[in-house]
Amino acid sequence: MACLVGTILAQATSDMLAERAYRSLRRRFPTWRQVADAPATEVERAIAMSGLAARKARGIQAFLRHLRDTRGRFSLADLRRPDLDVDAALAELSSIHGVGIKTAAITLMFGAGVSLCAVDTHLARILRRLAIVPSKASPERAFRILRPLVPAGRGIDLHLQLIYFGRSTCQALRPRCWECPLTAMCSYPEKAPQPPAGAR
Repeated sequence: MACLVGTILAQATSDMLAERAYRSLRRRFPTWRQVADAPATEVERAIAMSGLAARKARGIQAFLRHLRDTRGRFSLADLRRPDLDVDAALAELSSIHGVGIKTAAITLMFGAGVSLCAVDTHLARILRRLAIVPSKASPERAFRILRPLVPAGRGIDLHLQLIYFGRSTCQALRPRCWECPLTAMCSYPEKAPQPPAGAR
């Protein structure tokens, strides 16, 4: 529960603001039932600091109401089982308004221990630059292309390592190509083999 709601709140904002919004939501509504039944405007006010509050409130409430309609309770405990049909679980979660494939994958990864490698903007950028996916591939398409390439049991670790790599080295505006261990296989046309003057 917390994983999926937190991931919705983290869309297009910083981790710090998403965490603040989550705490604010739970203070205002101590139970998930209260969040599901509250007027949308009240949920929006509680999570306003995360940005895009109207869209996120709709997504959170749609998710909670889906759980109530399909499971009779506010829980995803049924996803934590070894024989889980991962494709079916991804399809179900991403069919909910406001829950995309990235949010669904992250929920299964960190909420149910499923070995997937969710693709966010950092990962999509890296995969495009390495020509693992087409140059204009969306994060959703990149996820579907990458998925069969990830070694069994390594999805979560790969996801975390690539996020760190995207934030520290393969940055969006000023990639640090001169210290990148993958530069020989990178097809990014604006590679900077040497650091600019004064760069650390």
